Amino acid sequence: MSRFFKWDALVEVFPRLLGRVHVTVGITFASFAIGIIIAVLLAVSRIYRIPIANQFSIFYVSFMRGTPILLQLFICKFALPGIIYSITGINVGRIWPLITFVIIAYALNIAAFLSEIFRSAVAGVDTGQHEAAYTVGMTKMQSFSHIIFPQVFRIAIPGISNNLSNLLKDTSLAYGAAGVIDVMGMVSANAERTYRYLEGYIGAGIIFFVLCVLIERGFTILSRRLDYGRLLTKEI
Repeated sequence: MSRFFKWDALVEVFPRLLGRVHVTVGITFASFAIGIIIAVLLAVSRIYRIPIANQFSIFYVSFMRGTPILLQLFICKFALPGIIYSITGINVGRIWPLITFVIIAYALNIAAFLSEIFRSAVAGVDTGQHEAAYTVGMTKMQSFSHIIFPQVFRIAIPGISNNLSNLLKDTSLAYGAAGVIDVMGMVSANAERTYRYLEGYIGAGIIFFVLCVLIERGFTILSRRLDYGRLLTKEI
């Protein structure tokens, strides 16, 4: 057993992995925050069938959901700087750090999945609330932002939680695609020095498992609080 696994090697590498957790968590939540904004725009364009934007959203969602995240990482790393340079003449590849392209790739990816979650959640909102909003003079956008979306968000919480957990786990590809030294990047860097892979992977597995549990618990608490507020409103 000692030949393949050593406890002291795990104890040695674990603090180093913990020292890169902030990178993994930072990529996850920065991508998630940007992705939500994009997802709302995509969902709105499809719900209200906005010309051109609706067709673009359909293609965008199909492409992002139908291609591997690793491919999208490579596109953002190698193709995006060239596209920006051809439009603006600015070589962002030399200005922006690699982690920026990683965050963009993950944000664009999760936006496609979240937009479909939001779009399907709209079906769970009573259509009478749309009509009530229009009768008091609200526009479609006002109705969506003030009345519909808060309810959609509560309905979509389980799906959002699952996708955030998946996003966290997908960040393990950031090192291989862009060389970002996150938790998995530290596993590889440590293995190149010590030739001990198993201990690093076990340590990374523990960290990812704990983070996913924290995400799940956090959304469970949020869901309960939102349901509690809704029940109080009904009683009143």
